[in-house]
Amino acid sequence: MDENIRFRAFGITDIGQVREHNEDAIGLAIDQGYMVVADGMGGHNAGEVASAIAIDEIAHHLSFADCPAPSAENAVYSPQTLHLRDAVIVANAAILDAAKQDEARQGMGTTVVAMQFTANRVAIAHVGDSRLYRFREGFLDQLTTDHTLVQEWLTRKLYTEEEARNAKNKNVITRALGLLEELEVDLLEELVRSQDLYLLCSDGLSGMLDDTEISKVLSKHGQEPETAAMLLLKLANMAGGKDNISIIIVCVDEVVAGQDDASDETLDWFD
Repeated sequence: MDENIRFRAFGITDIGQVREHNEDAIGLAIDQGYMVVADGMGGHNAGEVASAIAIDEIAHHLSFADCPAPSAENAVYSPQTLHLRDAVIVANAAILDAAKQDEARQGMGTTVVAMQFTANRVAIAHVGDSRLYRFREGFLDQLTTDHTLVQEWLTRKLYTEEEARNAKNKNVITRALGLLEELEVDLLEELVRSQDLYLLCSDGLSGMLDDTEISKVLSKHGQEPETAAMLLLKLANMAGGKDNISIIIVCVDEVVAGQDDASDETLDWFD
């Protein structure tokens, strides 16, 4: 683990109250500083296959592949952020290949939200509607933007926030792994502060609890990731548990390097 950032993390995935199978998958490697949530989709249980492939391929790439060498062409990205992006792209190719080999799995796909600490920063890669939140100094911020039809309508101001939350088509995803060979991955990189909390989750959590409810739990229990995650899971199930629920909570205990340089600045790129 990168000794510049000391953190604790806990993850859990749950079937919820309605679904017959859990098509979510999570990956958590404290020693390598990365966390991943994947929410699968597809018939004949293929969603759980796609999400499992994504987790396995991302873990393998981050563990064994070399970071890209710095270059003028990619000067705006750190090698670690590009490494995380490449891991998601490799996972996309693996899912497409698996679908070609089994007719029952054609059309399977998965969302992915992944983060990895490096030096005094966190790299984030995102495809789909699984989310990453940051809780800092009492404020909850959603760092990722959902790749959904409803979010597009929100952006174009065709929906209000209330209309979007109650929309019947709010789960229509516009981007996911396993759909196209050319995958667009949203990238984000930001400085980390001591006491920052990060929450990665599938829409089984964010669809059941609003930001105010999530914020209350993190404010009271965020310094104990397992307690906070289990309480969020319980509340999501009590609210109906209409989808599989996956949660990873990360508590940053200390940032050793570059703490004085930390700011609210977030670099947001799309590749």
